[in-house]
Amino acid sequence: MKWFQNKLGADIIWTIGSFVILAISGIIMNIVISGVKDASHLGIFNLSYAVYIISSQIAVLGIHYSVLRHIAFFIEDVDNRVNIIYSAKVLALLLGCISAVIIYFGSPFFGYIFNSSGAEKIIQNAAFGLLLFPLNKVLIAYLQGLRRMKAFAILQSCRYITLMGWVVFVCLSNISFNYISIGFFIAELITTIGAIIYLKRFNLLYFSKLNKTWIKRHMSYGGKSLLAGMFVELNSRVDVLLIGVFLPDREVGIYSFASMLVDGLYQLLISVRTNFNPLLISHLRDGHWDTLKVLLKKTKKYMYPITIGLALLILTAFWVLAHYILPHKGLEEGFVLLIILLSGVTLISAFVPFDNLMLVSGFPSFQTLQNILVVTFSIILNLLLIPVFGLKGAAIASASGYIIGIITLIVLAKKKLHWNLVTNHSSVMV
Repeated sequence: MKWFQNKLGADIIWTIGSFVILAISGIIMNIVISGVKDASHLGIFNLSYAVYIISSQIAVLGIHYSVLRHIAFFIEDVDNRVNIIYSAKVLALLLGCISAVIIYFGSPFFGYIFNSSGAEKIIQNAAFGLLLFPLNKVLIAYLQGLRRMKAFAILQSCRYITLMGWVVFVCLSNISFNYISIGFFIAELITTIGAIIYLKRFNLLYFSKLNKTWIKRHMSYGGKSLLAGMFVELNSRVDVLLIGVFLPDREVGIYSFASMLVDGLYQLLISVRTNFNPLLISHLRDGHWDTLKVLLKKTKKYMYPITIGLALLILTAFWVLAHYILPHKGLEEGFVLLIILLSGVTLISAFVPFDNLMLVSGFPSFQTLQNILVVTFSIILNLLLIPVFGLKGAAIASASGYIIGIITLIVLAKKKLHWNLVTNHSSVMV
């Protein structure tokens, strides 16, 4: 395992650690809400979480992608770095305020389409988290571009632990369940404070005059990337949202519990992608195709057996949880759903670390195209299958969406970069 005996390996381990904490936090939140409350409360919470995640991606307008690419690209150019991050921070704060107001006053709309007054109130309170979410996305992308992955991992972990702590506190106290989504704001506030402390300590918290050139570049690159990020999150939540439209809150809760476990596994793959992104930027910039091909070869070698092993572990843990720890909650109905979803993730696991290839190679519009195709197919399949097959239809649609996304990535990589990800052959002249 020489792959893990260097900075990349250490960074991956730190990032995986943060996503393990994400997965554990998600499991604990879902278990506590299901155990102390019921599947309907779990459904309402996950509907609000889905709306929050998708709206937060819209709120940041893809600016964090611009920060990631340009910080990694100009990593040795301090003057450019100062202008890049300062202009992005100002934009993020402004966008956060605007988006928070829109979601707060637009919450009745969500209550109407989900036919749930509980979801309306929780979504309204979740809007406060949007005040700081865009800023945090920019600051974390900044750390990622600098390859400060230990700080990245710790900040991410603090966010998850804080949200989990608040959810558990609300469920075990006499506080109204409507305030459970205030945890989003508390988690973002803790993350912001931690990021500022870290950046100030290492003299990375720059202040300067607004640079109009970088404002325009962020808006341009971010605008082209916006739909890419938004559709990624939409695709991960579209099944839950459409189940909320067609089926009662209880079914949303059962499905979201299973999908939460799958999302935990998928986040593990994303943790590798998170570390690969700045490396891909620099290697593509410098034309290091041999290094890129070695990276893909090793990823295929390790990712499939690791993913299969973890998928089997998740299935076993879910069976024990549904039948012995939380019996009579209806969660056992999610076992077949879990098998379907895990099968989709396992099939594509070796390619997920390269899933942002179009974005980091300077083709954000094609990254957007890739994700639009995924979401479009997912929505169509969900609309066709949920009314006929119920929750199983949603699981089949989501698993199919994973596969469609990777097929699109393979086609685009061959067309734009002349790199066949299946055979790992590049026709680029070095």
